[in-house]
Amino acid sequence: MTKQVKKNPFSRPLNIKFMLRNPPPALDHVLPGLLAKSVGLLVGPGAVSKTMLALQLGIAMATGTPLLGGLVGGSVSEAGKAQRVVLVLAEESAEVVWHRLHAIASVQLAASGIDPGTAAELIERNLVIHALAGGDQVNLLGDNLDRTPAGEQLREACMGARLVILDPVRDFHNADENDSTAMKALARHIASYAASTGAAWLLVHHSSRAAAVHGFGGSADAGRGSTALTNAVRWQMNLSRPSRETAKQHRIPADELNEIVLLDVPKSNYVGTPGTLLARRGPHGVLMLAEDRA
Repeated sequence: MTKQVKKNPFSRPLNIKFMLRNPPPALDHVLPGLLAKSVGLLVGPGAVSKTMLALQLGIAMATGTPLLGGLVGGSVSEAGKAQRVVLVLAEESAEVVWHRLHAIASVQLAASGIDPGTAAELIERNLVIHALAGGDQVNLLGDNLDRTPAGEQLREACMGARLVILDPVRDFHNADENDSTAMKALARHIASYAASTGAAWLLVHHSSRAAAVHGFGGSADAGRGSTALTNAVRWQMNLSRPSRETAKQHRIPADELNEIVLLDVPKSNYVGTPGTLLARRGPHGVLMLAEDRA
């Protein structure tokens, strides 16, 4: 077998002269702050609606309809730009996804005003969902932390997508989450898939127990395991439940605490960091904008 020679990464330095003499192209935002060909994190504790938000995001982008006031899925003025999304759900069955799709259609799409027939056609054309519960694992890390054949299959399945969501990222490797070398290798592999597909890749990740107990669920350090994963991505959104302090800050009534989810973007390398967004878990658990009384 002929040994493959790796390309010299230092053979083609940037043409600084050209860059200084020409204006740069506009940055290509898939989500506000999450660029095409880059990797982001969606962090939160269990049962806080991470998977529901991933599905809502997929449907919003597939139909070109806004979601949660524009913090996710573009602004109202960008409605109509339907885009292809691939969701790989490692913990969900087809039956559960079926129920959730109907819930989102009855709440989110109904509120957007899009024609149901048009919405169905756009979703069929632009949204691809793989529900892998009960099937073989898609392992992206080999024994030597190298790429795997399953990773190549995943990459090929995501060609042409605008956004790819892996939910949860823990199910796509067998390494120790606290191993910084392994998490850095995982992030580099996924970054290479993002670069070759042209899509933004969003990794759904669990937050640590300490984040909930000590009230820092909205911070960049809320993710479980090594911080190497957080350090490697370019954008991060956190979902968390209100603490006593944040409930007081946003004037959330005590009888509404179980319905409210806080959305924060603690890491955004290419745009300003927005303030906390309040979402309400509406009918069937679908997230909708909630009033911030602060």
